[in-house]
Amino acid sequence: MLSRPPLDRIAFLGISWYSLFIVTGVVLGILLATREEKRLGLPKDTTIDFAILAIPLALVGARLYYVLFQWDSFSEDLLSIFDIRSGGLAIYGGVLGGLLAAWLVSKRKQIALSSILDIVAPSLVLGQAIGRWGNYFNMEAYGFRLSDPALQFFPFAVEIPVGSVWYWHMATFFYEFCWNLAVFALLMGIRHFTRKKGDVFCFYLLLYCAGRTVIEGMREDSLTFINEFVRVSQILSALACVAIVIVFYLRLKHKTQPFYLLPIAATVLALAGCFIGEFERGAYANLFTAAQIIMLALLVCQIALCVLCFINARRRKLKNLVPLTVASLFTLGILLSGLGRADANNQLFVSWRQIACMLQMIASGMLLYPFRRQSPAPARAEHR
Repeated sequence: MLSRPPLDRIAFLGISWYSLFIVTGVVLGILLATREEKRLGLPKDTTIDFAILAIPLALVGARLYYVLFQWDSFSEDLLSIFDIRSGGLAIYGGVLGGLLAAWLVSKRKQIALSSILDIVAPSLVLGQAIGRWGNYFNMEAYGFRLSDPALQFFPFAVEIPVGSVWYWHMATFFYEFCWNLAVFALLMGIRHFTRKKGDVFCFYLLLYCAGRTVIEGMREDSLTFINEFVRVSQILSALACVAIVIVFYLRLKHKTQPFYLLPIAATVLALAGCFIGEFERGAYANLFTAAQIIMLALLVCQIALCVLCFINARRRKLKNLVPLTVASLFTLGILLSGLGRADANNQLFVSWRQIACMLQMIASGMLLYPFRRQSPAPARAEHR
């Protein structure tokens, strides 16, 4: 029933479905952040003050980000930059606008910026999940065309019209909707066990960006620069994951222990495996063997980490074992299923390999982060 989005993008009274979902996400996000504001003991109306600034700044940031990487489409008609009803918003630009708003509110109210980021992180990813349904009605944010009839079904695929003909494409908007909901659920659990202010936002970046790195590689309408193989949001997502892993590593006291060095090595290998796949998928099929060798090296690191976890009772914890085991099994599966595929069409196989790489990014962050149960927040307002 949902395989073909309606051609009419208007919901009612001239209001588009896209804007309806965005407004719904914003309203629910404000309500949720207000609850987090009380839980963390922040000054009253911190969320409202943030929202008043964040909504316009996020809109401007989302538009400028899109225009920057689609400049050829606007260079001959500068007034079209202001025609946002015709489409053209990018979520990362909106996030940057929101970060600016959070900084301004933190300065004005004398609240730690990290605390504001923590209260808005779950709301942000929930809003992103809801907003993806706006992409469905706009018939955008879809993936590769699928010619195999066995894959032509919703929610795996969605039909997109070209003229009067409908073609099946990967429903990447739906993949991200599901991933964002999963990240939202994880953040709602993690927030009770973080050690420092700002860590909830750090986990938002690690988890959301890991999924976005994979999904962005499947999309056909990504913003690119230099050439069509270099996807802006995919690069930012992967680098954000690496940055969070490094932040967690730098906080450790005993950085030179093998147990802490191996996740860094695995992260580097995962980053390499992810991006060599993009060029392999784009035009350099001869990179397949090199990519699989990188995955083999990654598996060796994962096995070593598993051994270190099992021989040390302190590290034999679910938060270490579950992500690491899942990532290791996925990597092993990629290596086994890659046998004999050197000369095959590996467009989708690259995405499976990238999933293995991003699972390791998440596992590395979990291995390097020491969770603990938080004590209840004081009732008084929290200032710097």
